[in-house]
Amino acid sequence: MKIALNIETVGARRGGAEKYAGSLARWLAAIGHEIHVAAREVDAGELPPDVTVIPIKPFCPPGLGAFRAYMFARASEQALRGRQFDLIVGFVKTWHQHAYLAVAGAHPASLDCNSRRFRSPVARAAWRTLKAISPKQWAFAAVARKQFHGEYRPHIIAPSRMVADHFQQYHGVSADQISVVYNGLDAAAALPDSATSRVNFRRRLGFTAADVLVLFVARNYELKGLEPLIESFVPVARACPRARLLVCGSTRDVRFRRQVRRLGLRACVHFLGFVDDIRECFVGSDLFAFPTFYDPCSLVVPEAMHAGLPVITTRQNGAGEMLTEGVDGFVVDSPWATDQIADRILRLARDEPLRRHMSDSARTHVRAFTIEAMQDQLLEAFGRAAGVSIGRPGERKAA
Repeated sequence: MKIALNIETVGARRGGAEKYAGSLARWLAAIGHEIHVAAREVDAGELPPDVTVIPIKPFCPPGLGAFRAYMFARASEQALRGRQFDLIVGFVKTWHQHAYLAVAGAHPASLDCNSRRFRSPVARAAWRTLKAISPKQWAFAAVARKQFHGEYRPHIIAPSRMVADHFQQYHGVSADQISVVYNGLDAAAALPDSATSRVNFRRRLGFTAADVLVLFVARNYELKGLEPLIESFVPVARACPRARLLVCGSTRDVRFRRQVRRLGLRACVHFLGFVDDIRECFVGSDLFAFPTFYDPCSLVVPEAMHAGLPVITTRQNGAGEMLTEGVDGFVVDSPWATDQIADRILRLARDEPLRRHMSDSARTHVRAFTIEAMQDQLLEAFGRAAGVSIGRPGERKAA
């Protein structure tokens, strides 16, 4: 089939949606489909030579950057309308498409969950008011109207049951317009659990084999729950002196460093900043804590599981649906449930046999969520969107 993927940027170091778009393009091309990627920017080396890039260069007047997403969606429609595709798959804020891969979730749901970062009702209300009058949010709302209530009514491919519920609740999309397909893990890109890599990682950072390393990875520390995670580490540090929290993914950490100093945690919380290859962090750590306020289905969860890390996350993360409670991870009620987070970290930090057992379970269970394992479900969802049965080339027939 001739398939177009439409997303503003593609790149493994940019974010979950951008990383997933590259993985999907590579996989679809590998099984024989003709793939085109319509994007404003694609990182070098991200796509194989047989994938065609359609450059999208929207014009956005100076001072109107708030409308960039709308202008990109409009420019994408103009570029794709004149070309013949069997299937157009959109990501995030696009509207000219047969299928919409909702890897970023439902935007109103993300705003609702994001507001809960603020403990104070006054601060929360002020934040919501600012969002309500923001020109960028007006532009996002305009895109959403075209996405779900305009000329094109795409089939929604939700990355979790949580997101499917959100599309019904916030956008009025009917259940028969939605398929649930979890974000597939690109297992080929994950570093194997190498004892040598683990030892080298720890030696380089000054940790010993006896230290229990709790890993947190994110680009947006606020949204992904670093503040409550640091708070939860106060009782952890008292009860388990060998526990260490590794924070990486961003250099925007000034206020979190202040929080660490205020709570007296400087000896056990370590900021690594941006890490070029996060896989070595997975291999060198013992468990993964990700108390996010909102994530449709974070890719870092299956990546951590693939590296053998038990995962602690929240009910606001669709990827929590991949976990079996107490077997390969824990799902807590919310990021502010710091007592629950501390309890789960301590269970794992103090009990090496439990940690080892959950590590083995994580590696085993994540095989059900690789791109290869999810391919039939994804192709079936694409087929529902295109009105045909989609498989490998030569297997297409009328639905």
